[in-house]
Amino acid sequence: MADIDAPAAAVAKPRNPWLALVLSLAAVGLGQVYNGQWKKGAGFYLAELLVALVMVLFWADFAAMLLCVSILLGYNLFVAGEAFATARKSSGYTFKPCNRWWIYLLCLAVSLGSGAAFERVVKGWFFKAYEVPSASMLPTIRVGDHFMVEVLEPEDALKRGDIVIFCMPETRGRDFVKRIVGLPGETVEIKARQVFVDGAALSEPYVCYTRQGNLPVRDIFGPVTLGAGEYFLMGDNREDSFDSRWLGPVPRDKITGRAGYIYFPGDMNAPDWADRLGAPLR
Repeated sequence: MADIDAPAAAVAKPRNPWLALVLSLAAVGLGQVYNGQWKKGAGFYLAELLVALVMVLFWADFAAMLLCVSILLGYNLFVAGEAFATARKSSGYTFKPCNRWWIYLLCLAVSLGSGAAFERVVKGWFFKAYEVPSASMLPTIRVGDHFMVEVLEPEDALKRGDIVIFCMPETRGRDFVKRIVGLPGETVEIKARQVFVDGAALSEPYVCYTRQGNLPVRDIFGPVTLGAGEYFLMGDNREDSFDSRWLGPVPRDKITGRAGYIYFPGDMNAPDWADRLGAPLR
């Protein structure tokens, strides 16, 4: 006579390979937990976390960033495939303490939580991604372009021509992207749209002008001498940029990042879209 009071732990039930695959894709290692191999699942998860942290150091280069993303994607597919193959090979399975719905939810929550924490660490210490909402940096950066920015430390040096991110009280918490024109201690002046630094005309092949005539502040400005730790920033599209001509010099501690490259151009219909993919911002 069958024992109808047998404990659930003694019940044998095959593992579903496709469910193991989906769970592992949802959270690395979860498919292994589903298969009863919680130690293997934890190992896969910790290994991915460690590899991802190391790879962030190489995101300053577009090709290296693509390689890192490809490696992580391949690793996730490998782990999911391992969970699928293990579940497929098992003809029967005895439930283990890790096979509880709340354990699965906990693993998923840990994966999502660590992903959010990883994003905060990357944005706070390494890189940030931005999308351009305005035309102030045309033609270098177009509306809708997505670009990667290196997070700067206070001691990081800046040079003329760097495209940087800054935030001032006047910008009400919004980040702006502009180009460094003047450095600490220099005198900046604009005469008939031509920028002069310490009396010498500045070569600016990246500048865009779309209107005729000279207007005060916009095209005729200064001179102004920058103090210690102050930078004069301007947009490449000089007629559509809210920059140091109105905001004044930008203190070094307000400059938070340096633009690196475009990782996804905004205008997919542009004939040079592919050429701009991964283009360095200079």
